Amino acid sequence: MMNSPEQDTIPAINAVLNNVAKIVSDRGETHGDFREVFELTAQLWSVYLGMPVSPQQVCALNSLQKLSRDQVSDTAHRDNFMDVAGYAAIGVALQSDR
Repeated sequence: MMNSPEQDTIPAINAVLNNVAKIVSDRGETHGDFREVFELTAQLWSVYLGMPVSPQQVCALNSLQKLSRDQVSDTAHRDNFMDVAGYAAIGVALQSDR
């Protein structure tokens, strides 16, 4: 019995997500706990913008920046989408903390 194209893709997706998880973990060791970093960033952006910004919004806005970079670049950079996946994962974790 042959696998469907979707079934063949699942291991590749899992590999990407595992790599993203490793990157997020590695960054925690070098950049500090993501909860603290995104909370502080939200506070700083809130002061700068004069309006409330949540840590989840920081994730969304960082993702948009990565997507913008991908759109204006002449060459595809895999890390832009890896970073978006990382920001999405962090956003989910932050929502789970609430």
